[in-house]
Amino acid sequence: MTRLLAIDDSNRGDHYYLTPDDSCFFLHEFTARKGYGHSPANQFIFNFKKSPLKQNEGHYHYKRQAIEQAIRTYRQLFDQAPNIYREATFTPIPSSRLPGDPAYDDRMWQVVQGVCAGKGADARELIVQTQAYEAAHLQGPEGSRIKPDELRAIYRLNPPPPKSTVVVFDDVLSAGSHFRAVKSTILAAYPGTTVYGMFLARRVLPDTSDDFDVLDAL
Repeated sequence: MTRLLAIDDSNRGDHYYLTPDDSCFFLHEFTARKGYGHSPANQFIFNFKKSPLKQNEGHYHYKRQAIEQAIRTYRQLFDQAPNIYREATFTPIPSSRLPGDPAYDDRMWQVVQGVCAGKGADARELIVQTQAYEAAHLQGPEGSRIKPDELRAIYRLNPPPPKSTVVVFDDVLSAGSHFRAVKSTILAAYPGTTVYGMFLARRVLPDTSDDFDVLDAL
């Protein structure tokens, strides 16, 4: 069975917005600037992140398979500590696009719903995004990528208040800007909350001089 791995002192430097106070976990390692066939993890992430604009193409069913795989894996892991379903609020990090946009992708919300189905958990979109932006993996150099403070400016909290523990889900942990923005948004309103980040993969750089992944085949 796939193990849940932790971001710690050995790998935190690859995700420069994260601090030792951040509790983040991941399932796989996605190698940036390598293709679909580089590893099973790369294949999984490429499938998971397929654009909704390609949903009429024959290969799009692999996206659904990847979503179902993510749900199964998380359920197997969380079922080993079933109290988490009762004690936490489960929420996705918002999509870069807004509902109604043809490119809007609710893949992480689908995962959260699937993980919590039948468990009586508090699963909801706790963070609402008020403005769209270009997805990180489609952006260019560092200067053009959205920063945590910029994300915080477009994030709002959905009532009611979350439980004392919030588990935040996203696909690939790159710099960590989205997690930091979501965590700080939650803590600003509910300072006593414990926030965990769950990622399908962390980005690994084959060349440490370049901090950005390329998923231009999506």
